[in-house]
Amino acid sequence: MAYRPSFSTLVPLALLLSIGMIQGLCGQTIPKNTADQPLLFESTPAAKILEKVRSNSSGTIVEMFVKLGDPVKKGQILGHTELNTTKLQYDLAKQSFESEAAIDAAKGHAEAWTINREETAIAVRRRKAEESRLDWASAMERMYKATYETQLELKKTQQIQYEYWKREYENRFFVAPVDGIISEVLLDIGKNVTFATHVFTISDEHAYSLPISVPAPLAATVTLNDKLPIRSTADHSVASGKVDSITDDPSLVGMKIIRLLIQAADFPPAIRSQLKGKKFDVLLPEMASRREP
Repeated sequence: MAYRPSFSTLVPLALLLSIGMIQGLCGQTIPKNTADQPLLFESTPAAKILEKVRSNSSGTIVEMFVKLGDPVKKGQILGHTELNTTKLQYDLAKQSFESEAAIDAAKGHAEAWTINREETAIAVRRRKAEESRLDWASAMERMYKATYETQLELKKTQQIQYEYWKREYENRFFVAPVDGIISEVLLDIGKNVTFATHVFTISDEHAYSLPISVPAPLAATVTLNDKLPIRSTADHSVASGKVDSITDDPSLVGMKIIRLLIQAADFPPAIRSQLKGKKFDVLLPEMASRREP
């Protein structure tokens, strides 16, 4: 039985040894679903955090909650365009989608007429009711069942409308994609924006972005905020990177880009200023667990 060590219990020394043994595997073609997949994936060069916050819809800026030099956290709302009409449509769509009254009523009527039809059928067999009563009960049962099915289909349409207006509403906000400092504010309140207008820039002199491209099944073993071991390919400095995002790789079908964030403070003082442009080997936990004893 294969030994599957817990990734969270790997100590730095053991990690360094395991990375050293398989360094030569980096950069080779990665076969799918085979036992000889490499443990390491080489990143693209590290880059300092410099994120442009762009508008996701057209409108006029009505509020800004930050100014130049303010620290921000990932997910923080920085400002927004006008909301009134979009918020009203979103609230109405949400109310319609979340309401189950029409479905419950139609289902209740259908079930009641099913019972009525069954009881009438028994009465007809016992010659205690006319055949016409059974025909009437069957017709009403079919009608309310059809009404119930119609309400279920309507619910699908309401969900589409709800998701559309929810997206439209959320697109009115400017949201910080990373932690950092507001280093640019390019527009003021009252200015118009269109799709992808550059409004803010967020930077962090002490953090670096480290993207790696991996097969989608392996990316699925990683979740946001996971810490993955990394090692510089140049000077073998060992640290960890936090998973910031997982997105499709636009250049390769079936691949995902895992973006790690690394902090300069996690490296020896002598090389902190040299992190920009460095490449790193990244160890995925799922791959580490596949090693044989």
